[in-house]
Amino acid sequence: MHRPLEQLPRSLSPLSGEDLHGFILRLSHRLDMKPTVLMQHTGLIGPRSNSAPARRMFMLERDVLAAFCATTGMSTQDADALTFKPHVNSYPPVAEALLGMRGLSPAPRGVFPVWLLTTSTRYCPSCLASDGSAIQQRHGGPWKLAWRMAANFACMEHRSFLRTTCPACVLPAQMIRGNSRRLIVEPHLDPLHPAQCRNVIEPRHGPCGARLDTADLTDSDIPSDDLLDLQQRLLQARPYGARRSLDPLAGHNRMTDLFVLAALIRATWPLPASLAPSGSLAQALEHDLGRPGPAPSLRISTTAQERWDSDVYSARGTAALLAISAQILNLPLPELRLELGRLIAELPPLDNPAWGHTWLTLRRDSSPLFRHEVLQLLDKRFPRPLPTQVALPAFLRIRRRSYSPKSIPQRLPEEWTEIITAPLGHAGRSPVNVATRRGLAAHLVQAATGMSLQEAGPYLGIPPDWMDNWGRFRPLEERLHGRRVDLPTLFQRFTDHVADQPPLDYHARRKRFANWTLSNSEMQKIIDSYPGRRRTIAAGSHKASRIRTGFSALIWSRLTGSEWRLAPDLQPLPTQGVAVIDEAVISSLLHQRPDPFYAYLHDLLPDYASAILGEDHQ
Repeated sequence: MHRPLEQLPRSLSPLSGEDLHGFILRLSHRLDMKPTVLMQHTGLIGPRSNSAPARRMFMLERDVLAAFCATTGMSTQDADALTFKPHVNSYPPVAEALLGMRGLSPAPRGVFPVWLLTTSTRYCPSCLASDGSAIQQRHGGPWKLAWRMAANFACMEHRSFLRTTCPACVLPAQMIRGNSRRLIVEPHLDPLHPAQCRNVIEPRHGPCGARLDTADLTDSDIPSDDLLDLQQRLLQARPYGARRSLDPLAGHNRMTDLFVLAALIRATWPLPASLAPSGSLAQALEHDLGRPGPAPSLRISTTAQERWDSDVYSARGTAALLAISAQILNLPLPELRLELGRLIAELPPLDNPAWGHTWLTLRRDSSPLFRHEVLQLLDKRFPRPLPTQVALPAFLRIRRRSYSPKSIPQRLPEEWTEIITAPLGHAGRSPVNVATRRGLAAHLVQAATGMSLQEAGPYLGIPPDWMDNWGRFRPLEERLHGRRVDLPTLFQRFTDHVADQPPLDYHARRKRFANWTLSNSEMQKIIDSYPGRRRTIAAGSHKASRIRTGFSALIWSRLTGSEWRLAPDLQPLPTQGVAVIDEAVISSLLHQRPDPFYAYLHDLLPDYASAILGEDHQ
């Protein structure tokens, strides 16, 4: 059992609008303690960890929250206010990160949406400077949570554009290096003043150390009154139309409209450039759109170098983009239709990977009127006839939206398949549900290509003996498992949802990683990087072999979008199930069992797979 953490001898009261990372920096400065040591003492990380994961920005889970409050003397309400959690109903990217598509209670999902800055932050030098109080004179002002919401481009208190980079090292402020998101930059460093730049360009030279709380404002740093009014509206989740506060759902919908339209503007730029608030702001946006590499929210990402649905680099570019979007959304309906029509007439193809989650976001979260107008215009601009090569079931021939068969993974995400399985009363990992999900993947390939079912299965990598086994593979039929369902309507909803997903070429991944396995030497490096198990898992032991096989299969599953049972490490797959490896190992890795080493591997899985994909694209 872990010894209960003791309350700190001194703490701080959180400042208005402060985020968790800023609070830790100020408190570590007051206590003259490295941030890593402070985070260990407050329960944000374990005693052997060196840095807190970025998911702490989104919310503190029950046990972590209790330890943090007990050691800092803070109330749970004040502690929650340091995270994104209170904004789950007002800022759509936070809802995507904490709620997903299910509308459940907030929980960290390991999702880092666009329009949220988790690898750097904007800032206001005047806010970081002291407000004159004794405590701020010693430890500085707050790093504000709102600065990490990329739709915010101005400080309302000081009526100035937010800054993006350190004036000395010219890197984004508080920029995380490497391939994994963390709460704090270089947390192992000796305490710096909270307003000092912590960026490290060359490790042997240490941190930049420049002060970010001093700046000379020029006329170009002062937004217009109209832009400040827009910023205030965005902070209140009412970007257009309403003069009073909206209910949470309406505000969520309208903020989503703003982001979707911003994607259309980016995709057709410079067509809408004349609508920018000023020529200088249009140039700022032009410069941002011409920058190489991904947006700030996608800095640690391998899915796309450019995404039109993402944020842009600078506060001034953001102001231009969102001002154009809000201006169009404020138009009367006839003029709105004309302007939307002008943009959609010039859109690139809808299956361009740069669209990211645009179409899923539109269908799921936009306001009904905006969604209707955009979809009507899209249907006119991009009519999609269904290719037919063989006789297909009737429910496969009524698709309204197209998608590439290459973008279909063999193992469909549960949030896709539950569109059909939920009405049937199937859920979770029941054998019937698993068999039906395999059949649905093959049907999606059929609907996109006209293949027969016997051709679609092997295209996905489904073994032929599975296709002939009703317990392992179930195609759809009008009467499903004792229930009569409206298959055409269900399948239409299903394919609409699939067509809205960001297109990833799973077919190419299945070929590229067909024989991939994790080597023993790489697994040993992973074991050696975990101090708690260095001496208990001997290299070459049966236990190490079992863990390597299971971890390798799960990485391969992420790389290819396929079931782990089909991984090269487990082939040939025995008829009666997994005999090569104790299935309990994989279960422990999948479901983050209490064993801390398995939890460590569980958390490492997504980053490790992403790193392999990133290396593969370089």
